[in-house]
Parts: sequence; structure tokens; C-alpha cells
Amino acid sequence: MISTANGDFLRNTVKFNATTGVSNYPVRINVAVAAPPPNPTGQHNCPNSQAVAAYVGSGTAKYTPNESLCLPAGAGQAVEPSMTVDSQGNIYVESIRGVPGGLDLWRWYKTADGGPNANGTLPFKYEGQPDCGMFVTPFCSSSGFAPGGGDGDVAVNNPDPSNANTPNLAVVSLSAAEVTGSHSTNRADAFSTPNPATAGVPFDDRMWLDGVNDASHVYMEYHDFGTTSQIFVQRSSDGGETYSGALGAAVDAATEPSVGPPTGNIAGQIKVDNSSCSSHGNLYQIFVGPDNPTDNEQNSSLYMNAAYVGVATGVSLTNPTLSFTDHKIFSCGAGSACPSRAGLGNLFPGLAVDNFGYIYAAWSDNTDVYYSFSANHGTRWSPAIKVTRNTSQAGKSNVFPWIAADGNGHVAIAWYGADQAGNSNTVPAASTHWNVFVAESVRGHAISPVFAFNQATDHSDHTGQISTGGLLGSSDRSLADFFQIGMDPNHLVNIAYADNHAGPSVTYFTRQRTATAGIAITGKCAGTSHEAAGSGHPNGKHGGQAQFSFNYDDSTQPTGSVSFSDSGSGVNFQSTQVTAAAFDDVAHTATLTGSGTDNGSPVTFTIVAADSSLAAPGLFSITLSDGYNNSGNLLDGSITVY
Repeated sequence: MISTANGDFLRNTVKFNATTGVSNYPVRINVAVAAPPPNPTGQHNCPNSQAVAAYVGSGTAKYTPNESLCLPAGAGQAVEPSMTVDSQGNIYVESIRGVPGGLDLWRWYKTADGGPNANGTLPFKYEGQPDCGMFVTPFCSSSGFAPGGGDGDVAVNNPDPSNANTPNLAVVSLSAAEVTGSHSTNRADAFSTPNPATAGVPFDDRMWLDGVNDASHVYMEYHDFGTTSQIFVQRSSDGGETYSGALGAAVDAATEPSVGPPTGNIAGQIKVDNSSCSSHGNLYQIFVGPDNPTDNEQNSSLYMNAAYVGVATGVSLTNPTLSFTDHKIFSCGAGSACPSRAGLGNLFPGLAVDNFGYIYAAWSDNTDVYYSFSANHGTRWSPAIKVTRNTSQAGKSNVFPWIAADGNGHVAIAWYGADQAGNSNTVPAASTHWNVFVAESVRGHAISPVFAFNQATDHSDHTGQISTGGLLGSSDRSLADFFQIGMDPNHLVNIAYADNHAGPSVTYFTRQRTATAGIAITGKCAGTSHEAAGSGHPNGKHGGQAQFSFNYDDSTQPTGSVSFSDSGSGVNFQSTQVTAAAFDDVAHTATLTGSGTDNGSPVTFTIVAADSSLAAPGLFSITLSDGYNNSGNLLDGSITVY
């Protein structure tokens, strides 16, 4: 209440000159509030004055029209968008303004916000600044000052049966001095009072979140930005308001000499295994850093030439200790600055876990986007491939990869790709144009995964250079350091990215028009399935060379084939059925048996193949029921056994 009697407000607040009777300040009564400008996609709760005019593109063959998300004019920018999709299909997008501007957040909740428009765009609701609260809320809302805005992230839990099956939404904001945490239990319409001291170590950097598929547990990762470059992990049991449930360090003692000071490391997002497999609850933390202590002593980002993952298994939600063991995913080689001469610290390495416990990683050397997967909970990784190879982006600058996965092997990677070759920090500023590209596979853990390549942006989202130097970068940082993608329950890829083609950098959104065909939703869990494939030449039994090719995969449903020829022995074998498979995980061998034909005559067969990378150069043997057999090391080619 501002008064208890008529006239108190004028006398005590506005005040007036007793001689002239004129008030000391202008008084406006019943001033009409202008309606916000109409939004072409039906976005609502938008501010009256916006940072940029609303934009809706034409879309691409695979992706919906790109739409800008409405932003207050005073926000200045909306960059580094984080996004998440809950199990009910609700989408949350968050971006940062920069310290001390705080965060902005948008939501699409079909029940309250309306269904997709005819062109596939979504009527998002602008939800304001979830990190308002350290200051008086009206002051924060009007001034834009909030506890953080340097970094941000969002994560969701499963529906809470005690709260009308509403999923919890956690959000964090960074000021560098500390991490501010908050959460919403009503789909972002209101947030708890922000806790400005959620991290256990002051002076920290780049926190990431991931939620457990229960009602309230959330993991947060962040860097010690001061002295150790350690990656700390904490757990919240109250939906993200406090993070005091557990503490762990993702860089283990054996790896620390390689990735600690002076060069340090760059950490990507922490991921929780939310599958229904025995690996449920495992934690995986990806980071890039030097390959070895000698490279680390170079004290140069060029020698961040290796990718690692910290693995915590057997995690209990009641145990306050998190114990990680690190494994190397990939290395450009000791002493190497990678083929691009730019290292792997190109902001940020990405990590994803699918619904069956398979893990996927992506990173960039500023020229190519690399990809690897693990079928055994992070302890062994597939040889890295370049998803930019054989695409229109091959040989050009490609940075900021992000990765998402669901189903059994369904994985997508998105990144900013330039139309020119060269380092993103030094490409021609006036003539280099960038777009968002996506590589997607429905068999991401196949021994030779195949990716479909598409452009998601319907216009160039940026012209000029893109800095990969973080806060210390001397190049163009107008898009900041990353963007994110997420998959919804219908297996659609959703993308939130930064765009400054029409003025200040703001957040845009697009999604797949239809889900890709062939996504597997059944199969075996990681660690229980097996795959093997190979081709090459061993010596023929009677001189010359024999030739073989085989594959087997039981991760979704058992499939396999074998072919073998030895012209010097008159053998020409082709399998018709693989009836059994046995794998030795210690010797890394695969034994396949079945039936087929040799020169048209029915035979049964047995082959034994040994992995080339673990038992070089690899061994292949075959026995046919018509009396032929042959065994020997490979002269060329390779064999892979998982």
C-alpha cells in the first residue's frame, strides 16, 4: 500500500512547491500502454520495444523457417543459446546478455502456448530473466542487471508425479566470481529465488548442466578458473537450487600432468546416462587438452591436441563422492598442432548419450568436425572420422560443434560452417559468410557410420570472422562461443543458434520438418552388443592373395555377411546366413558361423577375425565344410571388433 488516505502519495512521494502549488515531478495518470508489435510466428509476452525486428525466413528442405526469438531492446544481445527439450516435448531456450546483464529465457509449451504454425515455426513465450532475484526483482526486470550473464545453461528432469507431472527445469548463470542457480516447477513461468553461491569453488568458469531422469537430481560441471584448471562436478537433489549433494573432479591424477597448468583444458558438457541399461546413472565429462606433459609445457592452445572423457560408473545418488577415470578419445599426435595448425580447442567439444547407453563425441580443429563413439561406456572409442568429409564444407572453416542423441544410434551434430577456407579467426572479415550445418546418422555406432548432411539456416547468420579464443580472443566474438541442439520425443532435431545478420546478435530457432527414417528404438544396451567388420587381403593358400569382406552387428537386430575368394585355390564363397557369433573381449576376436555357397555349392563356414588396432596387423581365418581352410595376417586392409 502506498497510502492510507487520499493525497498521501502526492504530499509524501511526488511532493510539491507550497508557494506555487506545482508538483516537484511530472505526474502521468492512466497513461495508455502501447501493445507490443505483432510477431509473425505468434510469439507472446514479447516486450514492447525489441532489440531487433522480428525475422522469419523461408526455411530449407529439411528445416523450418528460421525465426528470431523476441528480446527486450535493452538486452543488447542474446548469444550462446543453450536449449533443452523435456520428455513431454516442451522446449526451453536460454541465452546470455553478458555480465551483469543476466539471462533471457523462452519456452514453447504446446498446451499453453499453442501448437506449431502451418509453416512449422513455434509460438514461443518470452519468460524474462530467470536469474533476477539477487537484486529487487522489479529493478532487475527494468534495468537488466542480474547476478550473472557470463555463461548459462539449462537442464530438465522427468515429470514430477507430486507436482501434476510437471518436469523440473534447472538454470545456472555465471558471474565469474560464482555460479547462480535457480529452478522452475511450473514450466518457466516462475523461478525460485536465485542462489548466488552454488559452486563450491570461487572464481570459476563455463558451467554445464544435465538432469537425471527423475524428479529432482541435476549435475553441474564447472572449471576452476583460478589455479588448477580442474573440472569440478557437483550434484543437486533439489532441482538445481543448491548443489551440495556430491562433489568430484573429472580430471584424474594420471591425466592432470597433461591437461593441468600451464596449458590447461577446455571442458564440454557433462552428460548423464539416462538409459534403462545397467549403465544408468553413469557420468561422462568431455574435455580437450594437450596429449602429454611435454605438449602441456608449450603453454599454447595450439597444443590442445587431444580429446578425453572422464567416466564415473556405479554412481549412487546418495553417495557424496564422485570418482572419475579418464580415457583418451583421440589425439592428433604428440607434438602436433593438428593438421589445421589450430589445435582442438575450438569451443567446445560436444558429448551425447543415446537411450541405450552409447556415447558420442564431436570436436573441431577449425577446419574439420570430428566424430567418435564408444560402445563400452567410454573406455574404448572408435577411430575418429571427419563428418565434414565429402560435403560442401570439406576444406572450409568449421567451428562450434554440438551433438545430441536418442534412440539406438540416432545422433546429430550441428556447427557453424564458413563458405571459405582458412582459420575462423583470420578469414576475410568482409566476405566470409557462415551458416548452420547438420550431420545426422541413424546408425551412429556402426563401425562405419554414414551421415546425411544438410543446411539448417535459410540465410547466412553471420558475416566475418569467428573467434575461438574465448574471452581472450582478438577476433570477432559477436556470436560468442557456442550454440546448442536437442532432440524431442518425436526424434526431431531442434536448434537454437546466434544470428547477427540484421543487427545485434540475437537467438534464432529452427527444427527438422520431419523425423529421419530408420531411427531404431529397440535393441541391445551398450556393453552387451557386439559389432565387427573388416576387409583386406591375406595370403592365398596356394600362392597369390585371397580377399575377404565381412560385417556383423547385433546392436539392434543381428545382421551379418561374409564373402571370401582365393583364386589360386578356386574358392569363391558368399554367405547366405550368419547363424551364430561369439566375441572374445580380451583377445578382441569375433567368430562367425553360418551357411553359404562356394562356387554355387552349399557349404557351412566359420571365420575368426582379430582386431587390427589391438593386434596389428589383424588376422583372418576361414574354414569351409567342403574342406577348404586358410588363416593368416592381413597384407592390407583392417578389421575392427567391438
